[in-house]
Amino acid sequence: MVHRCSPKHLLSEASEAMESLHSSGFSSSAGVYYSLWQTPDFPHTPLLDYPSFLLLSLQSNSSIPAFIDAKTGTKIMYSDLPSLTNRIASALHSLGIRKGDVVLIISPNFLYYPLLMLAIMSLGAIVSPINPLCLRDEVESQTKDSNPKLIFTTVELKPKFHGLLAKPLILLEPFMEELLKRPADMIYELPPGVKIKQSDTAMLAYSSGTTGKSKGVLCSHGNFISMACILRSVWSSKHEGREVYLCVLPLFHMYGMAVFITGLLSTGACAVIARKYVLEDVLACVDRFAVTRLPLVPPMIVQLLSSQRAKNCSLSSLKEVCSSGASLEREFMIKFTNAFPKVVLTQMYGLTETSGPMTLCDGVDGRFHISIGRLSPSVEARIVDIETGRWLPPGGTGELWLKGPTIMHGYFQNEQATSEAMDRDGWLRTGDICVIDDHGLVYIVGRIKELIKYKAYQVAPVELEEILGKHEAVEDCAVIPYPDKEAGEIPTACIVRKPLNNLKEQDITIYMANKVAPYKRIRKVIFVDHIPRSPSGKILRKALITSVLSTQLTTSKTTTRLHRFGGYIDINHLYAYPGTLGYRLV
Repeated sequence: MVHRCSPKHLLSEASEAMESLHSSGFSSSAGVYYSLWQTPDFPHTPLLDYPSFLLLSLQSNSSIPAFIDAKTGTKIMYSDLPSLTNRIASALHSLGIRKGDVVLIISPNFLYYPLLMLAIMSLGAIVSPINPLCLRDEVESQTKDSNPKLIFTTVELKPKFHGLLAKPLILLEPFMEELLKRPADMIYELPPGVKIKQSDTAMLAYSSGTTGKSKGVLCSHGNFISMACILRSVWSSKHEGREVYLCVLPLFHMYGMAVFITGLLSTGACAVIARKYVLEDVLACVDRFAVTRLPLVPPMIVQLLSSQRAKNCSLSSLKEVCSSGASLEREFMIKFTNAFPKVVLTQMYGLTETSGPMTLCDGVDGRFHISIGRLSPSVEARIVDIETGRWLPPGGTGELWLKGPTIMHGYFQNEQATSEAMDRDGWLRTGDICVIDDHGLVYIVGRIKELIKYKAYQVAPVELEEILGKHEAVEDCAVIPYPDKEAGEIPTACIVRKPLNNLKEQDITIYMANKVAPYKRIRKVIFVDHIPRSPSGKILRKALITSVLSTQLTTSKTTTRLHRFGGYIDINHLYAYPGTLGYRLV
């Protein structure tokens, strides 16, 4: 995904002035790892909004497209972005949208998705994107929490979400069709006097955080402006001709937004936007549009490697595939480099709570990267011992804490969750177990948080347990991750049947399929005699996972070695330290 940066840009001048750092960027006196990149120039003007910052710095050459529709080839030129965004914002204002209002977008990717998001933010309103795969009950819960003024969705999704608000849904297709019929040279007046500060909320993005149900992540204009400065400072350092990205990642996800809106517009690249991921279409688009950068998630890469057609495609324009959203096993990294020897495979790491990537592989040599790269510019990190809370030097294994200008302001109307995720000094506890080596490269080796990573989607066990517990034949239940070669982890229900009940696996999977989005569905059911709990009633999830995996692996006669990022660990030592839920079966 990245534009290569020369080594001369590495090494923060600010860190040098402060003290002589270890080659990893570690300060033993502060217990902090500092980024080895030069700190970007961040705008310090309090009255500045994210869309204005992006649009004022756009490429002026009208012949350069910013976005291309993968299916129709329709283009949006860089020179047209300000007027189109203004046109959409004016229409939104006429619909009653004002500063501080929440606007939901429930839609798959489409050509004007980035502009709709920017237009909402330009009014000082708050955009809240939602996965269109979510069921009505899930969206209804989010709607009650966020209290939106308007909901945008598609004609296809209208029956699913009709009646969520007293106001009718705004259908994207006729809305955009009507706007584009208006004269291009018409001046669209927006109300004067609306002042937007960098500290104002720009997006309310729902995430499961480290544990539990979805929570609204408050990302400010300043968070996104800082991320734009960071990505521009790295990705613009070395342009190798025209960069063309293929967008098959969902734009409602922070990974997609960070790459294809924040990063792309701040560097003057082009994105070909696909409505959905279909491997054959991806291969065709790479050749048709001479795609140079292809951000993906691990399941897509696994499918790519198993495709005979992919092996027969030239993909001659492609320079890099970037993997994020979940871990990619070393086995697939090696297969990828063998199958596509001219393409670099990189990884990066970020969270919804960080407004984009906090590590990047730019400046790291090699054709594939087991690490998730180095800390992004201006990012600080700590590796914290799980048991003692001590800050660890290079080589130490502990929880990754992050700090920087892109960290969220907190969770919406949830002070308890905010205080659990962030300390008073602004350090974000990621819940990921990491190691930073002597070169400042970051490696994920496990997780503390109880989320299940199914095909890069986050699934909260607590949410599924609440639904399972309402089944009339379920005495007790717990949901755990189970290793899966392609999906990474699958949501697995451990069920205690009520007495004299013949509940079957199919009964549970059918029951859940009608109540949650497809990626949250229970994929495996294991019937157990009891669910281990603490005296206070909390599920002892780690003990349950250890017990279940040991039994399942013994029964299936599968090897008891687990693999992640090139390292091996015996299942008997899986919980020698907390947070190793992410290991995969070999």
